[in-house]
Amino acid sequence: MTNANRRQWIILLSLAAIFILPLAASWTMYTLQPFEKRGGLEHGELITPVEKVPVAGLSTLDGEPVDASLFQGKWTLLYHVPAGENQAGCDADCRALMDTLRRVRLAQDEGMRAVQRVLLEPAGTGRPADFDQGLQVLESNQWPLARGSVYIVDRQGYLVLRYDAGFDPQGLLKDLERLLRLAGEG
Repeated sequence: MTNANRRQWIILLSLAAIFILPLAASWTMYTLQPFEKRGGLEHGELITPVEKVPVAGLSTLDGEPVDASLFQGKWTLLYHVPAGENQAGCDADCRALMDTLRRVRLAQDEGMRAVQRVLLEPAGTGRPADFDQGLQVLESNQWPLARGSVYIVDRQGYLVLRYDAGFDPQGLLKDLERLLRLAGEG
């Protein structure tokens, strides 16, 4: 084999390696999966499949049924009060959580105008006097979603994330900041 032929073979094999080696490496990485799978960036539980906020059975404190438009146009931090034995509504832990949600909303700075807070209590408990006026209080005894959880609802009324009791407020803050930033509102 002459030098010219040898050089042509080297060029051909080099070109083949440039195209084939990345394919072989990606196939190997995909089939063997040597790296640990990492969860998403969210701190709450991502709600899948996507579903709208169920408004059936929700009413205002005046007994008026809630329209789905309440959850449209703004991001919503919604807390569903857990059912207690006496159905007393929002207790001291609930009030502390409402203060936390208020602070998470205020921490959004300019994005706070795009966020509303909703408290869902058992029917007949009424609005506690010491809540600020920015909190919307709704009633229901038969709402289908988990009690004692905080939900983030997007501007179209879809449930996005759920946080179980005892969640880290910093995680909620980071998730809400990220969502508002991605939506162009924060």
